[in-house]
Amino acid sequence: MLNAGMVPLLGSDLLSSISSTLSDIVLLVDVSGRIHAASSNPNHRSFGELPRWNGTDIARVLDTESMAKLRDRLGSLAAQARRGERLAQVWCEVTHRLEDGAAVPVRYSMHWLNQGDRVLMLGRDQRPMIEVQQQLVSAQIALERDYETQREIDTRYRLLMDVTSDAILLVATGTRRVVDVNHNAAALLGASRGDLIGSDLLAEFDGPRQGELMDTLAATAGSDLTAPVEVQARRSQKRLLIHPKVFRAAGERLVLCRLDEAGAGITGPGAPDPLAANLRQLFYKGVDGIVFTDKDGLILSASESFLNLTDTATLSAMRGRSLADYLARGMVDLKVLLDNARRAGHLRMYSTKVTTDFNSQVAVDISATWLNDRTHPVMALVVRDSSRSEALRSSISSGDNNMRNVLDLVGSSSLKDIVAETTNVVEKICIETAVELTRNNRVAAAEMLGLSRQSLYVKLRKYGLLNRDED
Repeated sequence: MLNAGMVPLLGSDLLSSISSTLSDIVLLVDVSGRIHAASSNPNHRSFGELPRWNGTDIARVLDTESMAKLRDRLGSLAAQARRGERLAQVWCEVTHRLEDGAAVPVRYSMHWLNQGDRVLMLGRDQRPMIEVQQQLVSAQIALERDYETQREIDTRYRLLMDVTSDAILLVATGTRRVVDVNHNAAALLGASRGDLIGSDLLAEFDGPRQGELMDTLAATAGSDLTAPVEVQARRSQKRLLIHPKVFRAAGERLVLCRLDEAGAGITGPGAPDPLAANLRQLFYKGVDGIVFTDKDGLILSASESFLNLTDTATLSAMRGRSLADYLARGMVDLKVLLDNARRAGHLRMYSTKVTTDFNSQVAVDISATWLNDRTHPVMALVVRDSSRSEALRSSISSGDNNMRNVLDLVGSSSLKDIVAETTNVVEKICIETAVELTRNNRVAAAEMLGLSRQSLYVKLRKYGLLNRDED
């Protein structure tokens, strides 16, 4: 269309306006490098006062290397024009040195003008492009650093999984799929590592409550319960203890499961210590409460039995609180326990009462031991519910009253009658004690006393120890 004459010839002012708008800088130079005209984009003012460049040698605003490159391009265009060859578009990248000392890289498109053997140079400021390139390079370097860091972390993780003596299993809670497993855990489960990764965790264990396993693991880890979950491996048929720990990574909820073989009696390097395993099971399943506090009486850990004794929902609600909050006499009891345990190393059978979270009180006997062979000393306490013992003592005291009543018969009754009465009193006390110890289990009480069930019922009826609805 331009060659067909459909566009009229443009005036010099309009042509200059169009050129400066399409480019950041426009120069009109001759073959010798003398600047005849200079203008810039109205929105690009970083080149300073360009009219001052008119009539000057372009070498004044270019560095040495750029000037040599530009003279080579100008000479090449002039030679092609003299030979009458078709002039191809020529590009030249130079660096301008401005008056304030700034260096501005510019890429020029050079066009030969037959009128006056001059060259029209349309330039684009390369600084935005260079900044983008630098940002891309910086982003690439950052990605490579992150990749190297990730590789280093992954290497450390793999090494830790391989050399640790613990059996570790990682499971995604949403899909129940095994994310990762080390060789020790694979050996306990009776399968190879490759077979386990990606498999359903529930398919690796037997049991009627198999479907509740994930909920149990999540609840155990989330509620700070210390007791492990016991399961049986389907392939190896081993009884295993799972110690779960829930965490979140990259938006996914995972369970880290540490596996132990239940009742393992293996000895040797790297094998679990039987004593430690037995003590751990005693802490988890013992009937007496076990509490560990620091030197000031702040609770560090407590067994499930102590949580039941104090009606506390979770260990996290108790950890960090003072033991005095759970003792009937508060700081008085705590000071006695701490002072005596610290001075003598231990304290036996300290009788007091424990206050529950619902403000009721339970009679207890506490034994304290001071563990001083460490940087931060710890006091270990065994708390035993003594409320049933008090009930037994009260029944025995009532038996003592009966004995005193028997002694009052001396002088008023014959020895035969006194001995018969004494026998009845002793027999009643023994029966009451057996029923109390067996929690009113008549079969167990009869076996404890060496009686048949019928004989026990006869004696219970004789001493009025049966309820009315049982007569």
